[in-house]
Amino acid sequence: MSAHTPGLLFIVNSLGLGGAEKQVITLLNHLDASRFRLHLAYLKRCERLLPQLNAARLDELLCCDVSRGIERHALRRLRHLVRTRDIDAIVCTNTYSMLYGYLARLASARRGGVLPRGGKVPKLATVFHTTLLRTNKEKVQMLLYRRLFKRSDLLLYVCENQRDYWRDRGLRAAADGVVHNGIDVDYFSDVQTPEGKLAARHSVGFGPQDYVIGLCSSLRPEKAHGDLLRAVARLRSQGVPAKALFIGDGAERGRLEEAALELGLREHLCITGLQQDVRPLIGCCDVMTLVSHSIETFSLAALESMALGKPLVMTDIGGASEQVLHGQNGFLYPPGDIDALALHLTSLASEALRARMGAVASRRVRQLFTLDTMTTGFTDQLTQLLGIGMQSRDAPPHCGPDLCENRQ
Repeated sequence: MSAHTPGLLFIVNSLGLGGAEKQVITLLNHLDASRFRLHLAYLKRCERLLPQLNAARLDELLCCDVSRGIERHALRRLRHLVRTRDIDAIVCTNTYSMLYGYLARLASARRGGVLPRGGKVPKLATVFHTTLLRTNKEKVQMLLYRRLFKRSDLLLYVCENQRDYWRDRGLRAAADGVVHNGIDVDYFSDVQTPEGKLAARHSVGFGPQDYVIGLCSSLRPEKAHGDLLRAVARLRSQGVPAKALFIGDGAERGRLEEAALELGLREHLCITGLQQDVRPLIGCCDVMTLVSHSIETFSLAALESMALGKPLVMTDIGGASEQVLHGQNGFLYPPGDIDALALHLTSLASEALRARMGAVASRRVRQLFTLDTMTTGFTDQLTQLLGIGMQSRDAPPHCGPDLCENRQ
């Protein structure tokens, strides 16, 4: 390794609950701290995930206390960190953080008309988790962000389908790559005893004879929990003893409880609220679902369910087809198609089919989507970006076939 240990500054919008934020925490807890000097800046003081961060591994942890928009005091803090900590690469999560990262790099690049440290300017990498833009505001903002993506040295996607989607729409950076999300498969192992699973069922009001269909997600409109309620009502009308277990909480809770009453599901739905440990509740389910209409890009909840040996019924959006092989470890269906959702859930009422598909799901995660695989992927991409061991650190990164396809 070079005598100079590269400094990485990760910038994230906040440390609130979310897949993108969770990925940053996971990476900082597992990247090789002898290979990189690690720093984290979060823009807004939302800190739900802060207890999960091993801050002792970081050279610096900074909250920028941003309220909204672009705030000068936050840029000054970031500029100071970049210059004093000798940052080699700024790694931003999603577009708002990319804007701050770009401006911080610009502000730190010159002082008094002189470039810092022999002409070196930090590389700019952006990890992008979004596929579809849901509002007109997001679409207008993307007109600005497209220009910033072009100025990024590296754009990382979380699945191949996402990269294909944005490439088809002309989104470009100097180089791009894919690093799939990964999870700790040792933590998400099916070690729960049959007695433990039965106890977990009893804790939510369900019994051994019930066909328990789970959905682990915050209760937000775009997650479309109501679709699952309608499918469960249809199964029950056909004599299938289906129950719905919603693992999570959110603003839609009241509306979903009203919908359950209207569908005659009052005794057949349990909403657990937020859970520190979702494993026992996923473990007591027969099948897991994700029925979102628009926002899943590469779902961590899907990987966690698969690792615990659960077949998945999932809307075919984002990277779902890279997680679920239709008919092998679960089923894919078009968003909003209640007929297809109910049909697949009816098929999985077969215990033998569930067992076979669940075993395939568990193997697939352990082969392709582990924490080690994700960490290695990021390490390789960042090493390549910085040209470590190949070129001087101020030269453009050498890119392999995956990156060079999108070289400008």
